[in-house]
Amino acid sequence: MAKDKEVSKYLVEYGEPVGIIAAQSVGEPGTQMILRSFHLAGIESTISTSGLPRIIELVDAKKKPSTPITYIYLDEKIGKNFDRATEVLKSINEVRMGSIAKRVLENFTKGKIKVVLDKQELESEGVTIKHVAGKIDKALNLDSVVEDNGIVISMHTRNLKEIRAATINLMKMLVSGVDGAGKGTIRRDDKTGEFYLVSAGSNIEGIMQVEGVDRTRTTTNDVFAIYRLFGIEAARNSLALELKKTLKEQKISVDERHLNLIADAMTASGTIKGVGRHGLSGEKKSVFARAAYEETLKHLIHAAAFGEVDSMRGVTENILVGKQIPIGTGAVRLAIKKEDMAKIKPQTSKKD
Repeated sequence: MAKDKEVSKYLVEYGEPVGIIAAQSVGEPGTQMILRSFHLAGIESTISTSGLPRIIELVDAKKKPSTPITYIYLDEKIGKNFDRATEVLKSINEVRMGSIAKRVLENFTKGKIKVVLDKQELESEGVTIKHVAGKIDKALNLDSVVEDNGIVISMHTRNLKEIRAATINLMKMLVSGVDGAGKGTIRRDDKTGEFYLVSAGSNIEGIMQVEGVDRTRTTTNDVFAIYRLFGIEAARNSLALELKKTLKEQKISVDERHLNLIADAMTASGTIKGVGRHGLSGEKKSVFARAAYEETLKHLIHAAAFGEVDSMRGVTENILVGKQIPIGTGAVRLAIKKEDMAKIKPQTSKKD
């Protein structure tokens, strides 16, 4: 009996406007986030986007987050070994030529490029000059020779434009690590004493190929990366979790059922759609509902030109024209059989 009472607290009454309540429950705390951001001035910002900007990123379904982050957990055997964690980090860290080169010298007369490398950067990244030279030969198909503290590349041309283009491509070249993984750091869980990595990138698929990474726990804040790798159900869970996490960071409590409803609505079609005019609001079947949100004239002209019919079954369109909305008591419809209707005697006044 006690269990039934507990369950009854989570039941929704027929006609309850769950969408409106969810919007209100998330929208009102969003206002508080704006106000709180003024009081946080001067405090060093964290590594990831938080607060209202992060909420906007999520509900607008932006394909690339402004600060992608991947939380990389290690296998149980090496999880508490700092040296092994450092080795895994070096295997993941995205190192490009521009980050290990001190300077680049272009000799247009001889058609050569000399890259002077920073020895300290090479040591910290665990990369050798020979390894870099091999990458140049393989990736850019150029001839390179190791000299003292640098690498000399023969271009076999004296064309200024070609040499300059090669230099630009050279600085962008991936030397070691996982492409798109970004730079990472090692952190330690205070409760378990386990080491884990936090990387400023979202190539979770590439990261999971690295030996020593626990695939079952590694995750990212990039919802679209989750969607591409694991599918729409995982993306839905990730979206709801990111919304909950962002609100919790601001010390705002919102019932997770409201957040789950938003995530469900955004992923119900099988892809991730934002809530704006290019997503859910702009794809509503009702003409008036679309026109009430944004681009009013465009929707009305389009509907008139193509003869669209509005069945007036939603909330927005009925409010717009002043009709009873189909929620709460307005969702109830009474019906009576014809034979029962005939039995009802018409009331007559006393004067008659």
